[in-house]
Amino acid sequence: MNYTQLLQVIAASCLMTVAFMLVLRSFGQHIKRWLQRYLPPRYLQPRGVRRRAPVVSDTHEPS
Repeated sequence: MNYTQLLQVIAASCLMTVAFMLVLRSFGQHIKRWLQRYLPPRYLQPRGVRRRAPVVSDTHEPS
């Protein structure tokens, strides 16, 4: 294998790696969207009831 062929192999492997990463990224985003559609959001998970303390007013009563 001469130097030109070695450069061609390196270039081909770089291009194939970039193409593979783009396909993998697209597939990952598709899976992420699918999971988000079927899984409930975190804020809807049951956590129990939180009650607020009654508000105490310090304003002066009119006479």
